[in-house]
Amino acid sequence: MKESLSIHEFLVDPQDLAEQHEDFELAADNYNQIVHLLYQTADDEIAAAELNAWLESLWFSLAADEYLTEFEDENEMMLWVENFIALQTNS
Repeated sequence: MKESLSIHEFLVDPQDLAEQHEDFELAADNYNQIVHLLYQTADDEIAAAELNAWLESLWFSLAADEYLTEFEDENEMMLWVENFIALQTNS
């Protein structure tokens, strides 16, 4: 179950994204917000191992993507998260 997983190990500091993004502070803020949205949106009964895999995959899917600094608002982030979850559950 997801509450047995601590998402804090998946949160990033701005310096973690300094090589990938010019505005690395915004990138880190957006990335961390998406981590929280992913956790909140995931089904309460999801296995911790599966959610862990999603969060690891999130890094490879989004950390270096220029889109990370281009989100307009939380609604756009939420749409991204919903699409990400759909891809994870269909693979």
